[in-house]
Amino acid sequence: MTFTKLVIAGSTGLLADEILPVIINSTKPKFDVTLLTHSNGGRNTAFPDVKTVSVDYNDHKSLVRAVAGADAIISLVSVKFNKIVDLQLLRAAQDAGVRRIFPSEYTIDVLHPAAEPLLKSDNEEWRDIPSPANVAREFLALAEEEGPTSFTTLVPSTFIDHWLRGSFGMFEPKAKKIAVRDGGNHYFTGCSLPFIAASLLAVLQMDEESTKNKRIHISEVRASLNEITDAFEEVTGDKFERIPVSSESMFEQRKKIFAAGDIATALYFGVYITAFNGCGAGDLKDGLLFDGDGYLRLERRTLKDIVSEAVQKA
Repeated sequence: MTFTKLVIAGSTGLLADEILPVIINSTKPKFDVTLLTHSNGGRNTAFPDVKTVSVDYNDHKSLVRAVAGADAIISLVSVKFNKIVDLQLLRAAQDAGVRRIFPSEYTIDVLHPAAEPLLKSDNEEWRDIPSPANVAREFLALAEEEGPTSFTTLVPSTFIDHWLRGSFGMFEPKAKKIAVRDGGNHYFTGCSLPFIAASLLAVLQMDEESTKNKRIHISEVRASLNEITDAFEEVTGDKFERIPVSSESMFEQRKKIFAAGDIATALYFGVYITAFNGCGAGDLKDGLLFDGDGYLRLERRTLKDIVSEAVQKA
């Protein structure tokens, strides 16, 4: 049994811009899609023929009505609000009897032993922002609750294409600079956004039981920062400056940011630290074997291909 009637929360942003066309334009299978947009966010005009429902995520009863009848909810809500909204969607899904929810985690393995301490804390410390690790644990608990709603989380580690373009710092293709962490020899994995979209499409077609209450690692490419720098130099023919950065200095920065009350940036630093420091939270080697039980239709690109694209689009 597969999921065909979908409610998708979040219609703008990096993930939504890539994933929505893949799902909406799919013909085998054909999905019945309803887009949820924030009541203050307006309609996504890129898909005028797709049913769109404006919702206030804080209004539980209206949210239950909006998701009722769906096979699955896919959250593509932006990182600033996704943990809060994911929990609101979960409660609504449970009350509406929705079979599956795909939370908007899409990052490193936040439950890895080295990452979880940086990404969890009590509610008072995080103020109004539920911590990523705590939210992931709430979804994991669904397996024991045996309620109407189960979950599937895709874990892609880094958005490698946008990292290499310089979207998140560290890589500066135009300036020919790369911040090299701890010597640059630690390996990590990543996925381009098209690969994430193709992987989600594959998971939607897989046997429902095989993905039930699972955190699925997906990886397109695996490399070290030194290998990436070498690839940039090969593609451009130019020498890149390798700026040394230590994880210890990043930890100190995070402490100061946390103490200043900038929780969102502190969260970013927690992910940034553990993605590239060799701890394993960002090195999802098993994800390189993911094929969606044969439903993954997009071939993995090489590091050189992704670097070449980054140079063109930076």
